Amino acid sequence: MRKLLAKFINGEISRREFTARMLRMGFGMMTVESILDNAAVGAGKKRGRVGPEIFRAEPFSEKTPYEQWMRDEGVPVHGGYFVADVRAAEVKTWKRLGAKGALIDLEGAEATDGAYLVEISGGASTNPQRYMFEESIYVLDGEGETTVWHEHRPKQTFKWKKGTLFSPPLNTWRVHKNQGRGAARLISFTDLPLVMDLYHNADFIFNNDFVFRDRYDNQPDYFSVNQSKMKIAGSAATFGEGEKGAVGVLDTGLIPDLNEIQLFAARARGLKNKSAEVVLSDNSMQTHVSEFEVGTYKRAHRHGPGSHVLAMSGMGYSLMWTNAPRYSEAMKKVRVDWKDGTLFVPPDRWFHQHFNTGENSAKYMATTWIGGKYWVKGMGGGGRTHRLNTVPFHAGGNMIDYQDEDPAIREMFEAELKSHGVDIRMPDRKG
Repeated sequence: MRKLLAKFINGEISRREFTARMLRMGFGMMTVESILDNAAVGAGKKRGRVGPEIFRAEPFSEKTPYEQWMRDEGVPVHGGYFVADVRAAEVKTWKRLGAKGALIDLEGAEATDGAYLVEISGGASTNPQRYMFEESIYVLDGEGETTVWHEHRPKQTFKWKKGTLFSPPLNTWRVHKNQGRGAARLISFTDLPLVMDLYHNADFIFNNDFVFRDRYDNQPDYFSVNQSKMKIAGSAATFGEGEKGAVGVLDTGLIPDLNEIQLFAARARGLKNKSAEVVLSDNSMQTHVSEFEVGTYKRAHRHGPGSHVLAMSGMGYSLMWTNAPRYSEAMKKVRVDWKDGTLFVPPDRWFHQHFNTGENSAKYMATTWIGGKYWVKGMGGGGRTHRLNTVPFHAGGNMIDYQDEDPAIREMFEAELKSHGVDIRMPDRKG
């Protein structure tokens, strides 16, 4: 038994395999669980962990399990409707990661998904972690590398820099290492809120040895981009029915620089608008990139919760409002002035509209339940309502065409452009 226990502590066999062997040797389940509870501390040290999960959700609480878990992690939690600059947002030492970090829990996510920040000091690495939830990681600053692996399988290491987007496959071990002298900051978009509220069991989420070989089986080109990763697809949520057959979707584990991927015309979403869709590591969540030109703005639309919009370049503002399709008649309005690094999430079925007031094209990325490779009809209608993004409101859809919008929208935009010395490039409202 000592040799078997040593193999578990050294990470040579999984918790599940250790349990199966002990039961075959005639030990009872209670005895095995007791041994595992004590041995997990040693195993955790070997793997860079701090020990077994101690979080237990409090039942009959006004706080959800995810809200309780965030409170217990001991790092800042950024809430509200937006974060003005994720690069400047406060982070503190996060024992779990062995680095600095913070959690982001914005109103519009509505517990369907969330985000966190991790800041790694120069030359340092995070603790080894594995997660029973999906994540898409965008590098805000710095350069480094990430190593991923399944237990008892070879490791793969890939490099990243500012602008890289990647996803460690579901429940793989991963370590992020900063190879620069200055701090590296990454932002991760995850479906942990949904997973935590559904299972309310931290051991299942952070200490689960199930292997998703259908998602990742150590393929040598998994974290690369080549022509085979480009799929002729594209969702009706981003591209109109007449456009989507001619566009491509990147289906990969890593994009070296999100700013350099090819964008495709998406006129249904706005004048002179371009977009691209990305599926990372066979995830159900999806990321899309959108760019629109100087002096223009996108059509208003609405959908389900959870679309984390991160401004990547340019400057402008976005309007978000409830109920009425006419902005001036809405019961509640929120304005977000954005620049590179601003993050916001339009709440469930709120109309929202993006405006470029700068002297350069504006670009943002959004990680969401929009679907594409796999449709998820739940999430407060996320998948279903996203499909109606390009269908006009008067035709039963969720998009407000330019000629149907509140005149106050154009008046506000023209005033903003004038204050910035930028010419409007929008057609007449009747066009």
